[in-house]
Amino acid sequence: MTQRSDAPRGRWTNAGDLVAAFTRRAAAPDRLAILNSVWEKECGSFARHWDLIGVKKGVLYVRPKSSAAAQELHMRSEGLVKSLNKYFSRPWIITVRTTYR
Repeated sequence: MTQRSDAPRGRWTNAGDLVAAFTRRAAAPDRLAILNSVWEKECGSFARHWDLIGVKKGVLYVRPKSSAAAQELHMRSEGLVKSLNKYFSRPWIITVRTTYR
């Protein structure tokens, strides 16, 4: 991003820089919205035992409601990653991790 030396930090010098910055920031919420909408479809009946928490650096964080649900999530995580990534132009989910917070 090109900035003028006298411009305050965070300001753009042309409209192209502004559009590029907006496009980068707008991409993440769209992916999260898609992920949230297909979560129950891909998880099936397990969706009520797994709460989708979020994604950080390609890691999908899920809160299981019991230890049995955590074990099932661990066993199905590879297939779940593949089935969720098929909804995106570029695969962005690398792995699934459980969280209890």
